[in-house]
Amino acid sequence: MRLSIRVRLTLWYCSIVVLVLVTGGVVGTLVQFELGMHRLDDDLARTMATLQGVMRTEFGEGLSLEDSAQEASIEVVVPDRTMVLAGPDGTILRVWGLPMERRDVPPLGRVPLSDTLALAPGDARVLSRYVEHAGHAYIAAVIAPLVSLHAQHAETIRGTALGIAVGLTVAAIGGWFIGRQTLRPLKRMAHQAREINERNPTDRLSAPPVNDELGDLASSFNELLGRLAAALNFQRQFMADASHELRTPVSVVRTAAQVTLSQDIRTNEEYRESLAIICEQATRLSRLVDAMFLLSRAEADGISLRPEYLNLDDVLAESARALRILAERRGVTVATGGDEEVGLTGDDALLRQMVGNLLDNAIRHADSNGNVTASLERSSERVILRVTNDGRAIPLDHQSRVFERFVRLGDSEGAGLGLPIARWIAEAHGGSLILERSEPGSTTFAVTLPVDPIGDGFPTRREVTVADAVPDAAAFH
Repeated sequence: MRLSIRVRLTLWYCSIVVLVLVTGGVVGTLVQFELGMHRLDDDLARTMATLQGVMRTEFGEGLSLEDSAQEASIEVVVPDRTMVLAGPDGTILRVWGLPMERRDVPPLGRVPLSDTLALAPGDARVLSRYVEHAGHAYIAAVIAPLVSLHAQHAETIRGTALGIAVGLTVAAIGGWFIGRQTLRPLKRMAHQAREINERNPTDRLSAPPVNDELGDLASSFNELLGRLAAALNFQRQFMADASHELRTPVSVVRTAAQVTLSQDIRTNEEYRESLAIICEQATRLSRLVDAMFLLSRAEADGISLRPEYLNLDDVLAESARALRILAERRGVTVATGGDEEVGLTGDDALLRQMVGNLLDNAIRHADSNGNVTASLERSSERVILRVTNDGRAIPLDHQSRVFERFVRLGDSEGAGLGLPIARWIAEAHGGSLILERSEPGSTTFAVTLPVDPIGDGFPTRREVTVADAVPDAAAFH
């Protein structure tokens, strides 16, 4: 069974309190016992000094050892102590005070003794001294039973145990209350999180008013919800835009087929015209699906770049020749120039697609019988490709949207995916694609690529995702 956080907090809190109380109780009782023992030793020492003083007085009066012991037993009276006087050989002369049989008196010698001994009546503290004075020698001992000290110690232990039990009870109640109050905002946020779904992605958690860990958790979770909501909206917008783009060619194909099949007999020319329309729209559909597939792979599992050394000027020249038919159809002249032998490391297929997309975009937006120029500029660290076309300028309020998906300006026949793909390819290679300028009669897009991305941490083969290639996700909207 997995315990809740509240129960675990209470258990941890109680465990710490018990540990502190037990440690304090054990130390307190030990200190109390030791202090009692020190007080007892001091009392025994004072009694011993009194006894020795009386014996010196008796010796001064000329009494013998036995008579002095007799007088001392009369003059020194301590009810809760046992007093013992013995000869130098340990023979007991007198025992008085707290009753004790002579046979229970511990053996006394010339070696001073101050210790706790187990005697017949019970544990006792024994203090003995070997004394020589005025030609006499004797052994004096003071014995104190430890019954009262042990009783006080036991009472202290019982009081401490009771205090620990009360403290544990208070700690458990307090820990449960503190855990309940502390985790209440977390429980409320959990309830709010369960209410958030795809139908209300704009809802957020109510962050606690205090700036603590729970507040940080709520803020971080709200930021995560914001990113997820943006991704969800982007996905929905992408699906809507894709459906819109696919609707037209599919509708044209369906209409052409229905018109052709509406009559039983058609001429060869009519069939050929219908098939030509279907083929044209199928080609458009194929390009659109390929573009969307490329972008979706870039966002999902990543695309493996296969870098190799190539000449970008050769790629530019071959791409220009490949688009010659489209350019001639519009009467557009495509010219390439700039530096030659511009070598760099990159994915040949992707770079060809990037250059082709830029040239295709320039040809489609150039004036009829206009011009498109593409030039390369190489430095020691980077390569810059500029593609310029004449024609109308991009409106200022649309210039920030040209790299968004499915955005088509004017009467463009494209799907609005060429520039987003080109920008992704540039950034996947560690470079960038920007709209450098757009004014009446001239629009220029500029691609900047590192000469040797492998030397800058670009591996021989890596998975490139949108997060790697595009720091600003808005470029794919």
